[in-house]
Amino acid sequence: MSDYCAASSSTGYTSGRHFKRARSIKSDEPLHLRGPLEVVGSVKSGRSIKLEGDFIIRDKIDAYGDIVMNGSVSCEGVIKAYGNISVTGYLSASDSIKGYGTLRIDGTLEGADVEVYGNLSITGYLKCRILVVYGSLTLIGASSTYVVEESEEVAGAKLMREQEPDWEL
Repeated sequence: MSDYCAASSSTGYTSGRHFKRARSIKSDEPLHLRGPLEVVGSVKSGRSIKLEGDFIIRDKIDAYGDIVMNGSVSCEGVIKAYGNISVTGYLSASDSIKGYGTLRIDGTLEGADVEVYGNLSITGYLKCRILVVYGSLTLIGASSTYVVEESEEVAGAKLMREQEPDWEL
């Protein structure tokens, strides 16, 4: 597993912290990146990508496997995963998000176009311009919601649950 670490200062999460900078990051192996990190290009993996911490990615995120995001991520390009996508924290996506597995949001996702071939699970908030879900859409918790500005297409059921089911999506 490729492990790229950008250490933050001892001041912790302050508005003045500095992001370490990197050019495009590409690997045939799983990528496990730790922020704060600004990637001037893209992040690509022939397997999975795990982002922990704060990230600014100026181009696309592309994984043949899963994409797991824990923290605050800003991506200016397309986000594409042939596996599942998991967002814990905050994701701002300026371009489209395309997931061939499930999309799980535990926090906030603000994106342009969201297309999911599996199921969509929201524990928190989703805001997008266009939403296409070929599976089901599940809102978990009374405060979970989503807003679609232009068009919405959900092929499966729309469900609301008070809490996370015991089974995995």
